[in-house]
Amino acid sequence: MMKCLGILCSLFVIFVCEAQEQTRLPLSDYFSETWNTRSGLPHNSINSVAQTQDGYLWIATWEGLARFNGQEFKLFTRSEINNLPDSGLRTLTPTDDGDLYIAGSRGGISLYHNRLWDTQFSAAGMVNHLFKSKDNALWLALENDGVFYRAANSKKDISIIKNVSAYRIIEDASNIIWAATSDGLYKITDKHATLVTPEYGLPNSPVYNLLITRDGQLLIGSEKGAYILNNEHFEPVDPQLSTESISSLLEDDHGDLWFGTINKGVFRLSPDGLEQLDSENGLPANRILSMLQDRENSIWIGTNAGLFRLREAPFSYWTKKRGLAGDYVRTVLSHSDGSLWIGSSTGLNRLNKNKITSFTDINKSSSYSVLSLLEGKNGEVLLGTYTSGVLKVENGVITPYLNRDNGLGSNEVRTLLLDSKNRLWIGTASGLTRVEEDGTLVQFTNKAELPSGFVMALSEDNQGNIWVGTGIGVVVFDIITEKFTILSFPKSFAAEYAFGFYIDKDYMWMATDRGLVRYTYTTGEMAILGREQGLPVDKLFQVVATEKSFWLSSNRGIIQIEKKQIQYILNTDAEKKVIPLEYQLYDEGDGMLSAQANGGSTPSATAHNDGTLWFATAKGVSSVKPARLQASTQVSLPTIIESFYVDGKPTALPLDGESVLLPPGVSRLSFQYAGLSFIMPQRLNFQTRLEGFNNKWVNRQHSTTAEYTNLPAGRYTFMVRAGYPNAKWQQNHKVISFVIQAHFWQKMSFKLFVFFILTLTVYAIYKYRLYHYKQVEIKLISRVESQTQDLQKQADAFAYQATHDQLTDMPNRRAFDSWLAKNFASFKTQNKPLAIAIMDIDHFKRINDGWSHIVGDKVICTIARILKTNSEGEQEIARWGGEEFTLLFPGKTAFEARVICEQLRENISNNDFSTVAQNLNVTVSFGISDSIGINDYDRLLSRADQALYKAKNSGRNRTEII
Repeated sequence: MMKCLGILCSLFVIFVCEAQEQTRLPLSDYFSETWNTRSGLPHNSINSVAQTQDGYLWIATWEGLARFNGQEFKLFTRSEINNLPDSGLRTLTPTDDGDLYIAGSRGGISLYHNRLWDTQFSAAGMVNHLFKSKDNALWLALENDGVFYRAANSKKDISIIKNVSAYRIIEDASNIIWAATSDGLYKITDKHATLVTPEYGLPNSPVYNLLITRDGQLLIGSEKGAYILNNEHFEPVDPQLSTESISSLLEDDHGDLWFGTINKGVFRLSPDGLEQLDSENGLPANRILSMLQDRENSIWIGTNAGLFRLREAPFSYWTKKRGLAGDYVRTVLSHSDGSLWIGSSTGLNRLNKNKITSFTDINKSSSYSVLSLLEGKNGEVLLGTYTSGVLKVENGVITPYLNRDNGLGSNEVRTLLLDSKNRLWIGTASGLTRVEEDGTLVQFTNKAELPSGFVMALSEDNQGNIWVGTGIGVVVFDIITEKFTILSFPKSFAAEYAFGFYIDKDYMWMATDRGLVRYTYTTGEMAILGREQGLPVDKLFQVVATEKSFWLSSNRGIIQIEKKQIQYILNTDAEKKVIPLEYQLYDEGDGMLSAQANGGSTPSATAHNDGTLWFATAKGVSSVKPARLQASTQVSLPTIIESFYVDGKPTALPLDGESVLLPPGVSRLSFQYAGLSFIMPQRLNFQTRLEGFNNKWVNRQHSTTAEYTNLPAGRYTFMVRAGYPNAKWQQNHKVISFVIQAHFWQKMSFKLFVFFILTLTVYAIYKYRLYHYKQVEIKLISRVESQTQDLQKQADAFAYQATHDQLTDMPNRRAFDSWLAKNFASFKTQNKPLAIAIMDIDHFKRINDGWSHIVGDKVICTIARILKTNSEGEQEIARWGGEEFTLLFPGKTAFEARVICEQLRENISNNDFSTVAQNLNVTVSFGISDSIGINDYDRLLSRADQALYKAKNSGRNRTEII
């Protein structure tokens, strides 16, 4: 027993040294997720889990291999891995150089190298484990056949241990090989195996798994517990594990030890003791086959019923199961002594140092429905209840303080406030009561001072004025005049309920049933951040602030928005906003048991003195530590380009430093990519850049696909990078270089040849005309008078044809360029704006391909007619070429032109094209720019073209301005 205690003490010291800067969560605080065949896995038995250096997670099953990028599984079976004798896989072994060995049924072994599979010489039987030793040799643990050694670059296996089932092989710092087998533990030195007998402290039982700890000690998992090698003798790791069959072992980044068992789930041994997680607490099954901690510190557990993951989610929670009086929490208070007080529908609790305390009254009753909490001036806690008025906690006992029997307007108390003059304000369902320092009561009701008697929030601003939130707006009690002033929300807000207040230096922020309202103290102006500005909900309950963000509670979760973005949105006119509202919405997927945060009483959310934020919800109280959330965004985020499609066909990805050579005439290139984060894959943002086309990073938000069409011949480099939300972009971009070859007529040599031939032809024609000039001159003179009129008509016709499009009879590009060249300088000199729009018919190729080019021409003519019909004033319209049109708006800015273009876009979108072709719908996209800040018309055209590209890249059927 003393030896066991000594080992535990040693482990404790190791754990503390390794994890002194880290926070260890109880198993109950981890957020768990499960994947199985319904999620895309080929089989529910997860035999092995591994992570390669590129960041991918790999899962071995009996029906093949799955690669996970955080959002979807890519499957590899015998059809994708050539010469693999069977899809069933038993083990995965990543290498230090980024490769991956897979092995399993029928002795199949394959190596994944440079995105290609290299199937190796098969072993004699099923491979339970494959290990690559320091001399680059392979050690094979086979079912029923023992242990084999395969030298580097050899196809010959040497038998080391025979006629046993081998499960695991490992090498220690002394180059000794250890093998876990059905006979027990073997020690292999210079390819000579010796069975470790019970005299060394091991039980006479099979050994299933092995682990070398961070301090170099050998840990084994056997049929009869876990043991650690200490001074050439094995000692039990923990007496409670001595009867368990240990199938998997893991040491995490804290230095804690995890033990997977055959039928009891998972145990974790830490300085906090031994914890267990089994199927009754979330595991899909109690049979554990594999375990892994990834680079984001999530714990992956492979069971025979699916893949299970424990991660430190942004939010953790406390519920009735963890000691709360009830799950329906209405209020949470941060106390100055460092404790947290939690009021639920069935009682009151105090949380201090992860320990829960419950409170009762003198009759041992604790079933109070608590609506609000307040810390008194001497540290006592007042609680407002649903049916019992105001109670007070003194000496750990709940005692009556004030109710309807002794003057309170209502026993339903939803908010409490102690002002700077030590007066207690009590907001109830029937008005507002103020308790003076001498104990006298002052009543305020909706019949006199309040717009509504239903009071839900109270706050004192920096001047000492009292803000009252009711069911019909806000009133402010002036500390000087001792009078109430109704603060009316603008009708455009449509807000009534005021659920909570947040005070800062210049503003009062109000959580309402239509969003977040900002009130400016100096001017009295109000602005609202609601659905129209981009919020996902109408109703907000509480505002909690950190240094850079507001955290807003709602019925759909907790919304985090950066303060500077809120100010930008509220300070910018709606028509001038170019940056959409960005926010993070945290819900059940982020560790909350319920996304329904509660409101209507205060405080329903609070910032605690340890940096955590706490929110009252319908299923317990949830907390988040923004610092930990911010730290998670600093984890290295690998970016992967997963596939490259050329005209819809997959193309092999090049190796680093290589380029893909593409044939002439390719029209569509598509790239699919991923950021390998398994904690927040759906929240990742992406940017792409195509050097050779546009050297600026383009925001893709959450989209994992980028597409380019009709690129000219040339050399390009595609880049993509991933970023965590609310974090700086990491230098993690991946690249693909490719070259689009030119047709022979696009090459410079061909162009020079054609130029030479044309020059020679022109010169020959010139000489010929000089030779015949005299004869022609005589004939021309005789015909001049008769043909002058005909020639003039023909010249006029040619001039018209040269400046007009034959299909639509609209001015063509030449006429458009001429007008722009002649008039641009004049507009700049007169300081008049000039806007230009380039319009493109969306998916025009589909129209040509799906119906016909004749239908395509009719579509162009129809759109030309719509443009002509709706033109106004000095507006110029031209067919730019193909499916593109240009529109000039003299004297108009881009924003004025956008109104016209939007009307044109809607007219086209609503036009009935069924007369052209059945089931034909046509939309267009506009790109707009104007001459403000631009000194040449070429730049004006270029910016309009960039705006058009932005419109098409953002989904088409839209108008964009640059």
